[in-house]
Amino acid sequence: MDKKILGIFALTFILALSLNAIPVFAEEDEKVVFAGYLEEMLGHFHAIESNLDENNRQLATTHALHPIAELYDLISLELQEHDTELDSELKQALFELNDKTTSAGVTREQAQEAIDETRDLVDIVRATVVGDEYDKTNFKIKLIIGLLETAQIEYEEAVSGGEIKEMTEFQDGSAFIWQSQQIYSAIESEIPEHEAEEIAEFYDDLLSAFDSKSDPETIETLAGGIIHELEVVAGEESEVTELIGYVENIRNLLTEAKEEYAKGETDEALSLVTKAYLDNFEFLESTVGAQNLELNEEVEEMMREELRDMIKNGASIEEVNAQIDVILLKMDEVAVIVPEFGPMTFVVLSVAIVTVLIVGIKQQKLMPKL
Repeated sequence: MDKKILGIFALTFILALSLNAIPVFAEEDEKVVFAGYLEEMLGHFHAIESNLDENNRQLATTHALHPIAELYDLISLELQEHDTELDSELKQALFELNDKTTSAGVTREQAQEAIDETRDLVDIVRATVVGDEYDKTNFKIKLIIGLLETAQIEYEEAVSGGEIKEMTEFQDGSAFIWQSQQIYSAIESEIPEHEAEEIAEFYDDLLSAFDSKSDPETIETLAGGIIHELEVVAGEESEVTELIGYVENIRNLLTEAKEEYAKGETDEALSLVTKAYLDNFEFLESTVGAQNLELNEEVEEMMREELRDMIKNGASIEEVNAQIDVILLKMDEVAVIVPEFGPMTFVVLSVAIVTVLIVGIKQQKLMPKL
């Protein structure tokens, strides 16, 4: 191949990598996957406890059976490679968990003792296979994200039209969110103040949305907000979308929110405003903040806190409309800051230019010399 063409390809590839437009995939982190299954087990243990407290032995039994029926086989081979005796011990404990927690004649105290013993055994299994990796903040962040993503799936299967159709899946989702909070509490002190504040707020909203049986899309938005903040902390955020598209999305969502609020659809309006912030402005913050920190903080406060609080507290239509109108004006300022094309678009254009150059070079070689 012509050296000039090779040089163009190399330049384009380096440019793409520098913009993070070409994803580099590492091998699946087996320890994260293994530890994730253990965290789901712990979530089921919490569900057993909750159901026993509510005197619902039937659902407690369901959650007592899930670890051995659904999760044990997923970790057994890996555990056997590290400690066959420990594998046998865990299998036996999970098999006996139902009898020791939900059988007739078993007291609540005896059930708790069995749960605690099995929970301690899971901790030993984690330490044996995962080791010190579990103590790392980014490792825990991956576990939290995995639990939140699984919780979304469980919730979507469980809730429809504001009603619980599948109670077991609903409780699975709730338990996995609870377990993600337990992990988060261990690293919260290491999270920057701004991100920690947002994560705490979105956890509250997420739990409230569960309690009110909100639509699955709302759950996805709120869980996604937590995931996004954690990805920012972990340094794994990637941006390949046209930034100006987020600005347009915000305008559309806020305009629609005005219409829904005027019709009395408070929950829908709140959901739209939340999406405008979590699914869109969150991805603009780093760019806007680097150019105009005051504007970034002002829009964030107006959208995330003030507007959402106004809707939650039943402010008048006029007040909500006025707040949205001011935010829309601020978005005009944001639009001036963000580039029209995101990095992926730039790379696509670069590749197109390279293609044109290559075609031109080939045509030059094919043309007869006069």
